[in-house]
Amino acid sequence: MICTALESPIRRVTEISWDKRMILYGRDMSPFARRVAIWCALQDRPIERRQLLVSGPEWDEIKKVNPMGRVPALVLDDGDVLVETSAIFDYLEETAPEGKNLIPAAGLERRKALQDMAYATATAEKIVALVYDKVRRPESYHYPAWIERLEGQIISGLVEMDGRVPAEGWMSGQDGPGGADIATICAFEMAAIVFPDLDAGPLPGLMRLTIAAQAIACFPETRPNP
Repeated sequence: MICTALESPIRRVTEISWDKRMILYGRDMSPFARRVAIWCALQDRPIERRQLLVSGPEWDEIKKVNPMGRVPALVLDDGDVLVETSAIFDYLEETAPEGKNLIPAAGLERRKALQDMAYATATAEKIVALVYDKVRRPESYHYPAWIERLEGQIISGLVEMDGRVPAEGWMSGQDGPGGADIATICAFEMAAIVFPDLDAGPLPGLMRLTIAAQAIACFPETRPNP
């Protein structure tokens, strides 16, 4: 019965063994799982990766951790499980090592960073939706008007993201990338890899930001293969 769920609000994994390091479920092809992997790397958090495919037979393995079968899912070192990127980032920021926060604590800087991340998240969600509607769905079931709408939303998102990238430096305004940089780069690279023919026009800001990130190991190391 649905009401029994109220008796156990915290999801805890007990049947999986780990060595006191967090475990991240999700492939780098997911811009959301990749964001978590990069976030942990920039905060110097060692994690174990379980790069399982949600659309294949590994889905049952993912459901053992997240009953919804969605990624990312992050198993903490005490066995608790966090799902959805916003909840995961909230935890990572709350427990960040000193000097390793990737989102400003308050004020206009925080508001801007969260909005930068919001546009990147919305764009990434539409990219994933287009993958399902255009790539995985049989062509006889394609809905051209809906595909066109998704492509238009992705293009609008990329253009907006490009305009939010500063002329130089990181979106974080700091010496290194922050949460907005991570989200923006992951969404942009996902679009470029999966839909290289999607014409959003010149995107110099996104290109510059992505090239700069290649000097930081966790970005090229997690870049998915086409």
